[in-house]
Amino acid sequence: MFLKKVKTFINYKRYLDKIHRSNDDAYALQIIYKLFPEFTYLPFTPFALNPYTIVHILNDILLNDRKQIIEFGSGVSTIVISQFIKVNNLNTKILSIDNNKGWQEIIKKEVKKYSGDDNLTLIHADIVKNLNADYIVRKNYSWYDNTIIAEKVKTLKDIDLIIVDGPGTEESAYIRYPALLSVKNNLAKSFCVFLDDTRRDGEREIISMWNNQFNGDLKFEKMYATISVGKKYSTKPLSH
Repeated sequence: MFLKKVKTFINYKRYLDKIHRSNDDAYALQIIYKLFPEFTYLPFTPFALNPYTIVHILNDILLNDRKQIIEFGSGVSTIVISQFIKVNNLNTKILSIDNNKGWQEIIKKEVKKYSGDDNLTLIHADIVKNLNADYIVRKNYSWYDNTIIAEKVKTLKDIDLIIVDGPGTEESAYIRYPALLSVKNNLAKSFCVFLDDTRRDGEREIISMWNNQFNGDLKFEKMYATISVGKKYSTKPLSH
């Protein structure tokens, strides 16, 4: 009887959590769509960042005056962030990296539709065997072709926002581990990292390892987690 009550309580808590997440995303979508012309359609998919996560990112860009963003995994977030930068006339640039060239062409077309492409650079990099020993954890040897990433990153200074929602984890639960390490030599003194899908064990372990290395302020949210390093304002959006 006791175990049955515990199971019922857990299921009820999960149900309430799902309702709260749905309310937060509905609220966030209202904010996002105000950035676009009337009747705009945005291609949200099951792989996209949740709307609430995106609004948290927008808050961080605005309130902490982010200037150079790197995004691993292009998607609807790329479209929204580019539009946000344009509408608010910000001096901010995005470098978005993805291994799916056809998908990036779709994102490029959508961004161009709203004339936000001046602030965006899209880079295609295949998933290859990684040979950098510093990037290898839990026997994961896969990562974006870092010769392509390193060539572009070395031209950037003071990267202050890193968004990690790729690659997909079909090959390994730890495939995203190299993300922060691949840009560490070009980070600003103050920066923030967003890692999506931290309900999964692999991502939770990855961001904990990153935080140990960079001695940041780690916060777990419902679907994602953040690390803040240096001076910052709190940017978590209003939640219902």
